Amino acid sequence: MSVQALVILCVALLLVAAGLWLWQRAAERGRQQAASAFMDEQLHRFDAGHAVVETVKELYPPVRPKGVHGRLQNMMLRAGIVPGPKFFVPWIAALVLLPLSAALLGGTVSAAVLFGMVLVAALFQLWWCAEKRRQKMVRQLPGFIDALVRLITIGNSLGSAFHTAVPSVEAPLLEVLERANQLNRAGMELDAALVHTARLYRFYELELVAAVIGVALRFGGRSDQVLERMAAFMRDLQQAREELHALSAEVRLSAWVLALLPAGVAGFILVFNNDMFMGMWTDPVGQKMLVGAFALQLIGSFWLYRMAKSV
Repeated sequence: MSVQALVILCVALLLVAAGLWLWQRAAERGRQQAASAFMDEQLHRFDAGHAVVETVKELYPPVRPKGVHGRLQNMMLRAGIVPGPKFFVPWIAALVLLPLSAALLGGTVSAAVLFGMVLVAALFQLWWCAEKRRQKMVRQLPGFIDALVRLITIGNSLGSAFHTAVPSVEAPLLEVLERANQLNRAGMELDAALVHTARLYRFYELELVAAVIGVALRFGGRSDQVLERMAAFMRDLQQAREELHALSAEVRLSAWVLALLPAGVAGFILVFNNDMFMGMWTDPVGQKMLVGAFALQLIGSFWLYRMAKSV
C-alpha cells in the first residue's frame, strides 16, 4: 500500500469523525433552539397553538423517518442511547484505528473490509439494544395497565388515571409513556398520542391499549374490565413466549452460528490474507465461485432467520 493511499484513508476517516461530531452538535443546537422558541412563544402568548405544534414537530420526530440521518436517529431513540461522546468516541476510535491497522498489515482491501465490519457491528449493537428495551417494555406494560385499572375503579376518569399512573412506571416504559403524556398535554388526543408513540418505538402492544382507550373516550363503556382482561392476556402471552424462547434457544443459537461463521471467516481471511481472494477474483472460475458463495450465504442467512423467527 502506497503512502498516498494511506494518507487519503486517514483523511477520510478523520472527516467521518468530524462529520459525526458536527451532526451531534447540530442536533443538540436544534433541540436547544426548539426549546427556546417554545418558551418565547409561551411567555409572549403569541399564537400559542402554532407554537405548540411547531415544538411538537421539532421535539418528536416522525414515525417513519426519511434518510440515513432520520433512520439512525430513530434507531438510537429506540435503543435508548443518547447521542454523545460516551457512544460515539469508542466507535469512532474503532472506525479509525482498526482500518488503519488493517491497511498497514494487509492493504486497502483489508482496511475497507474491516471498516464495513465495524459499521455492521455498530448497527447490530443499536438493533440489539432496541430489541432488549422493547422486550422489557412488553413485560412492564401489564403492571401499568393494572395501575390504570385501579385508578379507574376508584372513580378517576380515563385521562386522569393515565396521567396519574405514568409517574409510577419505571424505565424504559416511563420514557415512552412520558412522551405520549406530553403529546396529550400539547393538544393531541390520548389514543392518538399513544398510537404515535407506539409506532415511533415499534412498540405495537401499546397500540392495543390505545385502541381500548380510544373506544372508551368516544363511546364509553367498562374500559377497566377490558384493560384488566388485556393485562391478563399479555401476561399469559409473555409467559408462553418466554417458555418457547427457552425451548428454542438451541435452534436459534445454531442459526446465529451458521449464519455468522462463514461471513466471519471470510472477513478474517480478507483482512489478514486478501491475496488469496484477489487471486480468485482475477480468475474467471474463482470469480464465479465467489459470487455463488456470496449468493448462497445470503439465501442461507435468510432461511435461517425465517426458521429462527418461526420458533
